[in-house]
Amino acid sequence: MDDPLYTRLLIAVLMLTVAAQALFAALPWLDLAASGALADGTQGFAAARHPVLPRLNGAIRETFQFGAIALILWGLGAMILGRLRGDWLRVWAYFASSVILAPGILVNLVLKAHSGRARPATIEQFGGELVFTPAGVFTDQCARNCSYTSGEAALAACLAIVALTLCWANLTVLRRVVALLVAVAVVGGVSWLRMALGRHFLSDVVMSTLFTALVALALYRLLGIGRARRVVTPAALRAGLGAARRGLVRIARGRSSP
Repeated sequence: MDDPLYTRLLIAVLMLTVAAQALFAALPWLDLAASGALADGTQGFAAARHPVLPRLNGAIRETFQFGAIALILWGLGAMILGRLRGDWLRVWAYFASSVILAPGILVNLVLKAHSGRARPATIEQFGGELVFTPAGVFTDQCARNCSYTSGEAALAACLAIVALTLCWANLTVLRRVVALLVAVAVVGGVSWLRMALGRHFLSDVVMSTLFTALVALALYRLLGIGRARRVVTPAALRAGLGAARRGLVRIARGRSSP
């Protein structure tokens, strides 16, 4: 089906991704300047020594990871039992494939595993011993779980983009504005925290978000989400949350009984 809005959005995000990568590659000082604004010179990053921020980062990461894995496994079980069909199956497939392909495979298994880019806290400019590498340049300064790009930012962006995409058509104008602001705050907050801790550069979090958006856009058309998302209504979401809450209560009661 011809969808001019989708086509324009896809072209815009694709062009923005290419432009951003070219900008960070041509002007590597942007990464150093952004990280430098959050660092104590060669003393490292103050946020990494903060009593709360590293724990907050860990709690956010574990919550997002647990939630994503739980939803994927729940959908897989429901599909096997024949309880997940039609449009709801497409909705679940969109969520699951977005998480697996963007944060899972593209970011963590391909880019982070092979880029070799040292993290900000480990380079010479901020008290480390390794050499800074511009975004997109594959090097040997890191053996595994490297800086380019950010897994946490990719997962946060994935959850936000998928949620907005699925709920957008059934939201009022006011709720769309609120949802968009919440999504930007979540992705921006996670990205800032990763930078403040000295774990990622500006280009890492920006490119993670853009790569994730491209994957989500491709899957949107491939899985026919334009029509399938009509089932994701506020009433359906409330019913689903209510069922999940009742299920958790039953599990808790079962564990507490002798």
